[in-house]
Amino acid sequence: MRLEILLTALLYFGGTCLTGYAVRRLLKLKKEGLLFSVALGAFCWWALMELILVPMTMKFASFSSFVVIYSVAIALLSLAGLLCWRDIQEDVKELAGNWRKYLTLGHVVALLLIVIELWFIHHHMYLEWDDTYYVNLANVAISSDKIYWVYPETGIQVDLDKRYMLSLWPIFYAWLSKLFGVVPTIMAHTIMPWLMIPLAYVIYVLIGKRLFEDDVQLQGMFLAFAVLIHLFMSGEHTTGLTFLAITPWVGKGILAGIIIPGLFYWILRAVRDGGTANWMMLGITGLGGCLTSSVGIMLTPLFVGIAVFLLTLQTKKIRYLAYGILSCLPCILLGLYYIPLTH
Repeated sequence: MRLEILLTALLYFGGTCLTGYAVRRLLKLKKEGLLFSVALGAFCWWALMELILVPMTMKFASFSSFVVIYSVAIALLSLAGLLCWRDIQEDVKELAGNWRKYLTLGHVVALLLIVIELWFIHHHMYLEWDDTYYVNLANVAISSDKIYWVYPETGIQVDLDKRYMLSLWPIFYAWLSKLFGVVPTIMAHTIMPWLMIPLAYVIYVLIGKRLFEDDVQLQGMFLAFAVLIHLFMSGEHTTGLTFLAITPWVGKGILAGIIIPGLFYWILRAVRDGGTANWMMLGITGLGGCLTSSVGIMLTPLFVGIAVFLLTLQTKKIRYLAYGILSCLPCILLGLYYIPLTH
């Protein structure tokens, strides 16, 4: 299983990094670094899956056809990233030449805590009762070759609960399972933590760099504190903090631990730097959040709307409100579609 974990991590982080460089070139975002590219690529992967998966689900498409279409799209994005080899080379050289600058005591403590978190979940796994539905949905997708039209708890082909049809996060790790020949249950419980937990802390690294641009020591302390909060400051198993620490394959956990911090990061960038690219990525991240959970369809416009509304009141610049509404447009459209779909 160690080989499967390594191969999946190489595909995921390598592919998202290359995708991030391709999108960076398109959006003209230069000198942002490797970690930024990984986060950017991950959000784009999930947003792209939502765009492909929803219409294919509605048209009763087979799971195998989805795997082919989505895999080709991801391969093309990754190949496009290879064309940005000069940007990759510059970022690697910069990181290799200045690694001591970025490795503070806080960063070392954070890395040790992340390793402990990964070791703990790998050896002392918590099984969420929702797995009987969501993880089984991924299992049934592979065994029946149907995306969502077989009830995962009985195997009967029925008209399923339409609340979940716009947010089929288990199909993401079903796709990974299909590529590597791993049972989705094992992919979710054993391999996904090695992808989602590091990705979550990549987002916190980026947030720390934005909050404390001129103080690397504070950036390290911020990261260490973020890891500590996720490890020790949650009171019950259904909070966002605990979801990342013990069930990082659950869609609501990805929404709370990765998407919401990602939205916060893009708002910070949009406010400080301006630029169309940051608002576009805010919208793409929100669309990716719709894949993780149906809660994301509502929560993203709420989170972004409150932020830009307060910003508009503070600055008296109506353009922030307009940009925020435009960035939430994919979520708003899905939300409007959700109403007649479920009633």
